[in-house]
Amino acid sequence: MDDAIAKEKTLILDRRYTCPICDKQIRAKSVKSNSAKFVDTMADLRPIHNNINVTKYDAVCCPNCGFAALTKNFTTTTSIQRKLIHEQIEANYKSHEEVECDIYTTEVAISRMKMVLLCTVTKGGKESEIGNVCVKISWLYQSLAEEVSDDDPNAEEKRAMYIKEADNAALNAYEHLSKARMTEDFPIAGMNETTLDYLLAYYAYKKGEYQTCMQYLSGVVSNRNTTPRLKDKSLELKDLVAPKLHENQ
Repeated sequence: MDDAIAKEKTLILDRRYTCPICDKQIRAKSVKSNSAKFVDTMADLRPIHNNINVTKYDAVCCPNCGFAALTKNFTTTTSIQRKLIHEQIEANYKSHEEVECDIYTTEVAISRMKMVLLCTVTKGGKESEIGNVCVKISWLYQSLAEEVSDDDPNAEEKRAMYIKEADNAALNAYEHLSKARMTEDFPIAGMNETTLDYLLAYYAYKKGEYQTCMQYLSGVVSNRNTTPRLKDKSLELKDLVAPKLHENQ
């Protein structure tokens, strides 16, 4: 076991859950309370910790029936949702023993999060729930791109592929969270109004919708409840968008 894996192993533990679909006792790795050391957030609000990627441990997956959800949502399913999962996921899923591992690699975390996405869509999850999972998939692909070694002969190709996957997931997140913004009450995907509007502004910028981006940012910057950190991020993004708007006029 290399040093990085050994260190990460000390920061996580196995938590036990009862699957709400098949009632089996299952385990999922989880970050120990207060062990992740927060450093900063990236432009798309991806959290950076200096000792662990917490997003890798944000999914719980049942190896028996295939049900998967974000940790905070795992036990909250309705009878209709359970019926849909039984019929459309469990009926087609090949159960298997839990794979023993020391940590979740980013590749494993992505496949777990994609299973969460499939189950969230299948059970008729809210737009905000689907969007939130897409955000996390985007973050994980970005992490995967950063992990590619410079010694890898296909490094450039792999990074480009992972960044493309990250961007695709971000566009899906933008679509679902934009709908949630119009139809759901706050908090949306765990975000208050200014945080969500900033994220939508960032996604609009990535998509080339500069006017929409500026509209969101104006609201964020002028809102008295915006934190200084988020205001700074908004002003940085405004500086990137302004010349793009000028070019398009």
